[in-house]
Amino acid sequence: MDRSYDAMFKDIGMDFDEALNSPVVDAKGRKQWRDVVYAAEAGYRFLTLDVTLPRGVGPFPLVVFIHGGAWLAGHPTVTNPTYRKLDFINKLLEAGYAVSRISYRLTSEGIFPMQLYDCKAAVRFLRANAEHFNVAPNRFAAMGDSAGGHLASMVGLTGHRPELEGEVGKTKASSSVQAVVNWFGPAELLTMQSQRIDQNWSSVDDPKSPESKLIGGAVQENQAAAIAASPVTYVHSNAPPFLIQHGTADRLVPHAQSAALTRALRKVGCDVTFSTIEGADHCFWGVEPKGIVEEVITFLNAKL
Repeated sequence: MDRSYDAMFKDIGMDFDEALNSPVVDAKGRKQWRDVVYAAEAGYRFLTLDVTLPRGVGPFPLVVFIHGGAWLAGHPTVTNPTYRKLDFINKLLEAGYAVSRISYRLTSEGIFPMQLYDCKAAVRFLRANAEHFNVAPNRFAAMGDSAGGHLASMVGLTGHRPELEGEVGKTKASSSVQAVVNWFGPAELLTMQSQRIDQNWSSVDDPKSPESKLIGGAVQENQAAAIAASPVTYVHSNAPPFLIQHGTADRLVPHAQSAALTRALRKVGCDVTFSTIEGADHCFWGVEPKGIVEEVITFLNAKL
């Protein structure tokens, strides 16, 4: 028996490919990979993702879904009653889209751009393993809600920015996506508080706010960092097509945030669809969610 350190560490080291090589079939007969490690940064929890394929032959277009939670909470599989009504993951799968739900490090673990680096690393991992997952590497969409909408927009707008790639996980494949679906994500941190329709809610500019925690200090006192963490900063004429959906009664992320991002995209000639959900609060709460997911699918069908 080889008693060397190399032999020992080979046998006791962590096998990150176990989940990658162990797909299961869900109750609806769809192939699925669960808890696949896409990056293992020393000193941090492992970063994981799930992939579920629709029924059919493939290769399938892929929606990379980035969860919300104010960058300080959340998990790829956590849901709520409003989202159960939307049933958007199942509807995407039934429409023929593969879906990957990804994790990323939260603000208790590090400040921006760590979260962006993680999301882009997930996209690179999925693209590098596209054949394994039976997905089409040139037909990726980033989609997210709230903080996830912010990150999906950032992924879509910075695919051409090598200085914002980071060195997390696989670094060779492209992190670009071919479409973005942004559900009520923050777009311009410096203007959020002034746009709030309910000024009684805790202030964005408070040092303890989620936005301040994202950049490592109070928003108005760290304006350069706030600008660097805002999607409007990175708008360019070659951005992928955007679908932005936002409720008019959103008390957490003002509807005006998405209006500002839409104006910036249109100003440089980008393909953007801005869909206003009348009377909807955050997460489309307070309205019957008819047509919201269907509009997403129509958009993806056209762009992917």
